[in-house]
Amino acid sequence: MTKNLITVSLGSMVEEAVKKMVDFDVECLPVVDSEGILHGLLTFRDIVTKVVYSQADVRKSKVEDIMAKDLVTCDLSCTVLDVVKIMKNKHLRRIPVVNARNKLVGLVTDFDLALFGWDFK
Repeated sequence: MTKNLITVSLGSMVEEAVKKMVDFDVECLPVVDSEGILHGLLTFRDIVTKVVYSQADVRKSKVEDIMAKDLVTCDLSCTVLDVVKIMKNKHLRRIPVVNARNKLVGLVTDFDLALFGWDFK
């Protein structure tokens, strides 16, 4: 998993999230509160479909208005096989890793798994 994640805070504007995505060359930002508790994921797809395509004002849109909130997560006890099964069965490209308090610990992506030879097709 990737541990040192670029995140965005609850209450942030979508414009700030876009800048972070571009500056750090990431396509997904976990949305966390001041204690690091995971509240959602924001992707480029969310921004394109919910702001750009719908012609909403990016300067007035908050990340929590468009982020994915019903997340599938895993914890540190999950094995790689567990994560692969979840991602394949749920057609996911990424899974946040959280602790017992739902604090964000890391993120496992399909790219991470591909580096180790796992195939999702």
